[in-house]
Amino acid sequence: MIKILKKGILAVIMTALILTLSPLTAFSQEYKPRLTAPSGEPYYTSKLNVYSQTGYGMPNCVAYAYGRLYELNGEAPKLNRGDAGQWWSMNKRNGYYKYGDVAERGAVACWSNHVAIVEEINNDGSITVSESHWGGNYFNTKTYYNMSSHYGQRFYGYIYAYTPKADDDEEVDVDVKSNETATYSFEDSYFEPQEKTAFSALEFKQSDNKIMNPNNNFILNPKQ
Repeated sequence: MIKILKKGILAVIMTALILTLSPLTAFSQEYKPRLTAPSGEPYYTSKLNVYSQTGYGMPNCVAYAYGRLYELNGEAPKLNRGDAGQWWSMNKRNGYYKYGDVAERGAVACWSNHVAIVEEINNDGSITVSESHWGGNYFNTKTYYNMSSHYGQRFYGYIYAYTPKADDDEEVDVDVKSNETATYSFEDSYFEPQEKTAFSALEFKQSDNKIMNPNNNFILNPKQ
């Protein structure tokens, strides 16, 4: 009886030590910041990225942010259309994700014409983001002490689109469909998936980026 009791106590102690010392048994997902450029992962290419599929892949801030969220969550983001200046209002209007003015890892930082992903919140209060730039840098990181200092643009806040899984050991299977092409229609100042009156990738390219900027009042097939 004493031997059995000793073995039971020893088993409990060993289990506690394993849970304490082994990072593989953590019950919360560990955030892995991206501080280097993507290198062919499907989240950033036409295999999974809707912006890349329509000819607006990186360098492009929304294409990168979409891919980064896909990479973090293991599922396609609900923010899947429009340009950087529309993401903040689009999210609020549709109730996709919570939002606020406090930085969190994996959150989308939104300016009036730019989006980026919060990667690190530093001890000195500064915030490191990863980002891409339309017609500019393919990828870079930048540390901000004042988020309003981004080229004089208005800073709206953060969209908390990163949804960590409870179990770090859980593997997410991503269905890669490289042969499918997404199409989007022009409606209510942003794009919505449609079966009719949809724009093809070729039409996007021929529009000279006007479709992605609804303020230009550009409609491919205006009503007569």
